[in-house]
Amino acid sequence: MRQLCLTFLMVLTLIASATAQKVLHVSTIPSNADVYIEEIHPDLADKPDYRSPAFVPVSEEQNVQGEILLHLFHQDFYDTTIRVKLSDKDTSYLIVSLRPTYDQVVQDEQERIMAKRSRRNFGHNLMFASIVPFVVGGAAGLVTLYQIEQAKDAKDKINNTYIKDPESLQKNSDDFNDAKDKAKIARTTTFTSLIIGASALVIGFTLSF
Repeated sequence: MRQLCLTFLMVLTLIASATAQKVLHVSTIPSNADVYIEEIHPDLADKPDYRSPAFVPVSEEQNVQGEILLHLFHQDFYDTTIRVKLSDKDTSYLIVSLRPTYDQVVQDEQERIMAKRSRRNFGHNLMFASIVPFVVGGAAGLVTLYQIEQAKDAKDKINNTYIKDPESLQKNSDDFNDAKDKAKIARTTTFTSLIIGASALVIGFTLSF
């Protein structure tokens, strides 16, 4: 029985080790370098896959090939593209010392890249923020429909109220005017919110390229 348990534990250990997620730990000097995976010439204005130091999961294909391609970017330093040989262990380690650049042409290009990245990030945030006015516009649209129905009901009551009942007539008239005014405000809110949302979406979409 004891032998059977030991064999079972060994099998479980082998299965666990075979299915364990392999990772590459990437560190750079200085830190906070952008890490792009499997790209020789990535669009540096795009958000990086990781930022050092980082644990990069190794895909099945990369594990079979035994290597992974990295592109490192850090402002004021030269770009570094490196093909890393992976260890047989679950975790591989890489430390890269980036080489500083004093080339004004390179620095100007990096400034342009960072400015473009900022515009893209702002565009993406603006597109996401456009959800708020769309939601407000949708809610205001529902309020508009509700108040229109309330105004119709009040109008029907006015038409069915006898002139000899001035109190009911006045109340129904007040309800009609109140519902009509609220419907106008809600309708204005609806159109304004939709215009703001559409504008934010279009501007954000434009800036995101």
